[in-house]
Amino acid sequence: MDRLPPCRSPWTSANTHLQAIIYPSLLQLQRGVTDTEDKKQKAVYMERYRRRDDEEQRQYTDADIEREEECGICMETNSKIVLPNCNHAMCLKCYREWRTRSQSCPFCRDSLKRVNSGDLWVYMDSRDIIDSATVTRENLRRLFLYIDKLPLIIPDNLFDPYDSHLR
Repeated sequence: MDRLPPCRSPWTSANTHLQAIIYPSLLQLQRGVTDTEDKKQKAVYMERYRRRDDEEQRQYTDADIEREEECGICMETNSKIVLPNCNHAMCLKCYREWRTRSQSCPFCRDSLKRVNSGDLWVYMDSRDIIDSATVTRENLRRLFLYIDKLPLIIPDNLFDPYDSHLR
């Protein structure tokens, strides 16, 4: 009797996936994972992913960091302002010019009708901060002012309570 060569089908790769990954996981679930095994696995994974994160951070050059800090419209490295609704950033000069021409965000076209210049967030670098407590208080004050300006949303009563004694 002639022997046929094994066929390569999706079932074959699924079977190896089952044997290599799923079956050991099922066995581990069946017998339970101990805390020591779990801690060992977490340590291994944390070390593995920490190395990847370190390598990714090393890949950023000064040019990349400078590009991140530049205005998306004029490409100059100015201090940025951030729009509170959509979190897009640009320099104040570009914001003022754009605001005279349009009532929407230049990047996502979100409406800027209710955004005043006092509502804008100022992007600061850690080198600009002199007194962090004052900056934190000011940020909280601005946040609460922004929250107070948000419209009040009151849900409709979809279900009115039914009392059988009242008619």
